[in-house]
Amino acid sequence: MIPRVRRSAIPIVALCLLSAAPAIASGGHNRVVGNCRQSQVKPKEIILACADVNLYVDKIKWQSFGARTATGSGTYVENTCTPNCAAGKYKSYAVSLTLSNAKPCFDRQNDYRKMAVTFTAAAPPPGRKSVSEQLFCPVG
Repeated sequence: MIPRVRRSAIPIVALCLLSAAPAIASGGHNRVVGNCRQSQVKPKEIILACADVNLYVDKIKWQSFGARTATGSGTYVENTCTPNCAAGKYKSYAVSLTLSNAKPCFDRQNDYRKMAVTFTAAAPPPGRKSVSEQLFCPVG
């Protein structure tokens, strides 16, 4: 027979395990990326211009994710918007990236809010070596 004190603790322990399930399911990560519509763990793409998708990082391969910072590499894609964004062409650049500055969002996830991008090959005009992008909470 289970003692009364322990029996009353069973529902509390079960509730704690259920609330930890999302973290367990995501591999224990406690940080995510607010990728326009929903927070994601280790996304393969991060859209930086949600309204028109004229700027994003694609084909991301993560070296680390979930700690204070996340590091990876991928392809920085931007629309030249010349002569206008509808008629512009997309240009791609190899990059390394570091995400940092995680803060809680409305969905109760700790979303990384800053992305430092370093161009590892050709850089976009006017020869930028790196850029810093602000990341936002999902809107959905």
